[in-house]
Amino acid sequence: MQFCETAARRNAAATALLCLTLAAAATVLAVGCTVTTPAATQDGSLRIGARDTNEARNVLRSFLFAEGLLAIDWHGKPSPRLATSWEWAPDGLTLHVRLRPDARFHDGTPVSAPTIAKILNQKIEKSRPSGFEALKDIEVAKDGSLLFHLTRPDGFLTSGLASTLIVDNDKPDIGTCPFRLVPDRPYLEAVQNTSYYRGVPAITRVQLIQYPTSRAAWVGLLRGEVEMALEINKESVEFLAGAASFRSFSSIQPFYIPLVFNVRNPILARPEVRRAISEAINRDEIVTQGMRGQGLVADDPIWPFHWASNHATSRPHTPNPESARERLDRAGLPMRPANAGQKASRFQLKCMFYNVDPQFERIGLLLQRQLDAVGIDLVLEGGTEKELVARLGTGEFDSYLFQLTSGRDMSWVYRFWHSPAGAVGQVVQNTGYNGADAVLDRIRQAREDQAGGDNEIRIAIGDLRKRFYEDVPAVFLAWTQVTRAVDARFDVGDPNDPEVFANLWRWHLPPPQSASR
Repeated sequence: MQFCETAARRNAAATALLCLTLAAAATVLAVGCTVTTPAATQDGSLRIGARDTNEARNVLRSFLFAEGLLAIDWHGKPSPRLATSWEWAPDGLTLHVRLRPDARFHDGTPVSAPTIAKILNQKIEKSRPSGFEALKDIEVAKDGSLLFHLTRPDGFLTSGLASTLIVDNDKPDIGTCPFRLVPDRPYLEAVQNTSYYRGVPAITRVQLIQYPTSRAAWVGLLRGEVEMALEINKESVEFLAGAASFRSFSSIQPFYIPLVFNVRNPILARPEVRRAISEAINRDEIVTQGMRGQGLVADDPIWPFHWASNHATSRPHTPNPESARERLDRAGLPMRPANAGQKASRFQLKCMFYNVDPQFERIGLLLQRQLDAVGIDLVLEGGTEKELVARLGTGEFDSYLFQLTSGRDMSWVYRFWHSPAGAVGQVVQNTGYNGADAVLDRIRQAREDQAGGDNEIRIAIGDLRKRFYEDVPAVFLAWTQVTRAVDARFDVGDPNDPEVFANLWRWHLPPPQSASR
């Protein structure tokens, strides 16, 4: 979903690192009860049930009422929003952006170049968001377009324009999206924007109903309290199969789960050891057992549907414990007898994991068993979000198991896997790894619309994949999958569209009628 990505981009680095999808405990749900069609649905409203988190509120709030000049589509390409077109100057130091003439803010104010320049300067002066590190100034051209002048070429500027919502700090509840916020409500509520430039939404009102857990939101859908459950926890997805009253929609999300190495550890500093650990791990088993089948095997942190991702040249990781043992033997790490507090192994490796979500403990236990088969003693250390952030910040860890955001373009890959040394702007983590810096810099400097730019990006992404395979910074395990459930009476368009929720403004509801489920 595009809007989850844009919300994540605006968070601080530590928050971005910990952008999580939290699962609830497994449950068996009773079926067969009859629920009267709720009045909210009959008047064209949509009530969304979601677990009570700041993330859910912020994502939905930004999605409903505000947008950027651009968006990043499913394949990682910039696409029009408040801007209709954009082009780089030949030297790569100026981006010319033309604006949509028919867009208005919710208060009726036209979306003009001076207003957008003011809003962007507000946000840049406050925190200089990712993607704007090379920006020198914003010029309002005589024809009403915008010129972004840079101090050096930076292809990630379009990512910054896609992730920065056009909202005036002096009018924090006024945006341009299909829905406008209703002020002074104890819960999030928005109504249709009848002047939306892409068309008036058929849904008249959206309300966010918050529950203590994802399971409770799902039960709220069963009871008719809401018409949509924003996320079904993995243990309950199977209960959606065959349900006539609901439609479920599953899609891979731009988040992945890695086992990240601290290469300052003397053993992990050796690339052959990291390669051996990667060879020892069965990623298919991680997805089928650890994630209940709700995910996609990952080979690296590059969005698998990226337009420049050439899977024909990628090197998938095949589990090979025998090769891993041979590699560790050649590295001079033989099996050693057990001693006080430590089992017989080649070496001990500690792994922090987020212990609030049972999924991470399941994955950790699978990793523990798989690595034990090659003689590595993986010691699991659970912790809360606060505890993990503190440990990661001080470097007091051997490895960690968590969920990271990739986005759909390459900017988040840069922020996570470029070392702080020589990085343009802030990076999210510092594990001591710098093996991909050079190729990440090439990707950042390339521009899609320059002569040969697309091919240059394809080649660089292929080289990055090779670096991640040969000089392993982490074992990239799996891409996450989210399942949403919607009242079957809503016409959501193409059910196979991976961005069905992002197109909520296009949903329709048949005329009201008496019904039950």
